[in-house]
Amino acid sequence: MTDFHPKTILVATIVLFLISSCERVDHEDGIVLAELGDRVLLLDEVKDNVSPEFFESDSLAAINRYRNDWLNRQLKVKEAGRLGLDQHDEVQKRIQEAKESILIDAFHEAVYLEVSSDPVTRSEAQEYYESNREKFVLAERHVRFRHLIAPTLSDARNARNALQRGQSWRDIAEQYAVNPQQAIRISRQYFPLSSAARQYEEINDFLQVIGVSEISPIRRIDDHYHFVQLMDSREAGDHPQMEWIIDQITEWLMLEQRRKKLRAMEQNLFLQAQANNELRIYDVRQPEQEVEIVTDSLP
Repeated sequence: MTDFHPKTILVATIVLFLISSCERVDHEDGIVLAELGDRVLLLDEVKDNVSPEFFESDSLAAINRYRNDWLNRQLKVKEAGRLGLDQHDEVQKRIQEAKESILIDAFHEAVYLEVSSDPVTRSEAQEYYESNREKFVLAERHVRFRHLIAPTLSDARNARNALQRGQSWRDIAEQYAVNPQQAIRISRQYFPLSSAARQYEEINDFLQVIGVSEISPIRRIDDHYHFVQLMDSREAGDHPQMEWIIDQITEWLMLEQRRKKLRAMEQNLFLQAQANNELRIYDVRQPEQEVEIVTDSLP
């Protein structure tokens, strides 16, 4: 029997859908799925706005659903225009507010993309952390633990015994774990207790009650055998180690650089508008009297 590639099946499904439509219409920008007046819905728009998982799992359903929603929206917009609703003062005000909001968001995005931030060094991130430790407090208990998932009960028992004898975790994971690299990686990190081993409720329950260095009993879950060893615990209210949050601090400091440059650009826009005699600010107590603009007080 001939095997078909998933992409071949996907293309075939789309082709069948187009053939089953009333008429195949080509557009200079792509394949047309629907038209209403001067509005055109293209296949590419569906691909851009539908999650790849849904589109690949059932492309025909994705196209039909999106097309029906699109037609429903366009018909309502057309009818609202026929009724003259777009000319109402309140509607015009809301349209203008939405337009301004979209343009401001686009401006911010353009500035953030255009304005580069200087690299943040590790020492700068560490200095910020030390100067602002009071801002970094654990909201809940955090734990570091070892979690072994073995394919057989015999492997789990041998791994647990080896751990009790003091054998290195790396050697144990590489010999007995279903996924050695994941077992080693997890053992190096701290996790909020609520999300530690969260996909295995019984294992998470063990982490709630065992003490540091203690090893839990072995439990069978989904045809595999599990146990955990608690390595360290940090209580709620403690300060996290810098290593846990250095990436977030670095990212935040770089973002703050961009924000400062954005604020400087906003101030320059005020000054430029003032220099061009485009900007006037009036005293609310005397509406016709202009007041002097103090740039230091600008947002």
